[in-house]
Amino acid sequence: MKKLVNRKSALWTAIALSVTAGAALSSAAYADSSSVTIYGIVDAGVVSVSNQAVAAGGTGRDTALNTGGMSPSIFGFKGSEDLGNGLKANFNLEGHMFTTTGAGDQWGGLFGRQANVGLSNDMGTLTIGKQYSPAVLAFAATDPRGLKETFSGLISWALTQNPLNVGTATAPANSNSVIDVFLANAISLSTKVGDVNLSGSYSLGGVAGNTSANSVVALGATYTGPVTLSAAYQQDNGQMSGLTGGTGAQTKKASVGIGYTFGNATVTANYLNDKNTNPATGVELQNYDIYGLGLNYKTSAVNTATLAFYSSKNKDAVSDTSKTWILSDDYALSKRTTLYALLAGVSTGANYSAGAAFGVANNNVFLGAANGTTNAVEFGIRHTF
Repeated sequence: MKKLVNRKSALWTAIALSVTAGAALSSAAYADSSSVTIYGIVDAGVVSVSNQAVAAGGTGRDTALNTGGMSPSIFGFKGSEDLGNGLKANFNLEGHMFTTTGAGDQWGGLFGRQANVGLSNDMGTLTIGKQYSPAVLAFAATDPRGLKETFSGLISWALTQNPLNVGTATAPANSNSVIDVFLANAISLSTKVGDVNLSGSYSLGGVAGNTSANSVVALGATYTGPVTLSAAYQQDNGQMSGLTGGTGAQTKKASVGIGYTFGNATVTANYLNDKNTNPATGVELQNYDIYGLGLNYKTSAVNTATLAFYSSKNKDAVSDTSKTWILSDDYALSKRTTLYALLAGVSTGANYSAGAAFGVANNNVFLGAANGTTNAVEFGIRHTF
């Protein structure tokens, strides 16, 4: 009996050693073909904005710390595995945080910005899950301020979504499109043809009885050559589309832009139109035309100055307008650390609303007051890792 037990023990030991060795060999075989990167941005600064609402009534100046003066403060994990024959598996998990308080979980949870997996080869990339809208990425290519977090085209792109985030019982917001920047339940394809990048995504609505309700279609195209060209389109369908006799489309965005570099200077110009309708009735609620023009000039290898101007007008509301100028400077202390400074002024119409807004993205209270002029000054630091 003792010999039988010893033989069984020896057998199980041999099996365990062979499994362990196999796992080690397998791990060693794939160790050089896969990688995981931890990355992020920490951005914070001080902003002082005039003409802000005062609790007791009227307006006054507000000075505060701000998170994301230049870039959003984020953290993430991304990686890839070489599957052979030019095929790779990819994933990306990305979350948002407020440097000023340490709070997180913005835009839908721990990884509210991105949570996706996909495959890629030399023909293109397939991505499944929450991800950046390909439309906003194309729009960013020719935005005068490169879609920075404060005083850029990002504000109008995000805040013209209607009904913004929440909506109403009869016209709830599209739950797959978070400020029209992050798309949930999305399937996307991207490819490059010569100097042209093409990408498109479709967010499945998940509404029983109607496959188009709550869905999102987003398309983006950019050309990089002697000039930079961009075109973008995005449509968010309402959650109730077709279920109550609605027309479907809740928000439609379309943009075109151009950029040209000569020497140390780059000139950019773009146009964005945003139409919002009540999907239950088809009545148009807002129709914004937004123009942007900018000049970026590298005063040295480590310093870039930017002068930009934006004009926004709602064609469905008298005096829902804004005109904004921005002068900013970015100085690179190193490849990962940048100091930035900004001066801005916003002149608004009597019926100015969030859709025509330009201001500080992460603190939406820092938006101009109606029928007046708002001035802002900001200093900050951004560190990437």
